[in-house]
Amino acid sequence: MELLVIVLNRTESLRDILDGFMEVGIKGATVIDSAGMGHLMADYIPFFSQFAEMEATDKNHSKTIFTVVNYCEERDKAISVVEKCVGDLSEPDSAFLFSLPVNIIKGLSINKCGDCR
Repeated sequence: MELLVIVLNRTESLRDILDGFMEVGIKGATVIDSAGMGHLMADYIPFFSQFAEMEATDKNHSKTIFTVVNYCEERDKAISVVEKCVGDLSEPDSAFLFSLPVNIIKGLSINKCGDCR
């Protein structure tokens, strides 16, 4: 199992991503509001505020999506959904993601566990 974490700056894509997850069989995710350090620091350090003011749209907030996937194939499907909805993740202010191995799960019904090696 893996924990897939997606920090989504293009929050207008959130619903499409969650719909896409359902379509590929990912039935659970947690979404929280988040904000990048630069935007938070802009309130306190004038140097950062000049960069925050340069942006045309409100980029002060992002959404962070957490989902536990059972195997690599499911992780790769989720990543494909994100890339389809957001576009090129190397573009600034789009999204970034990473996964971590999960060793223990309690409180979730997990049918099977795969190994990504």
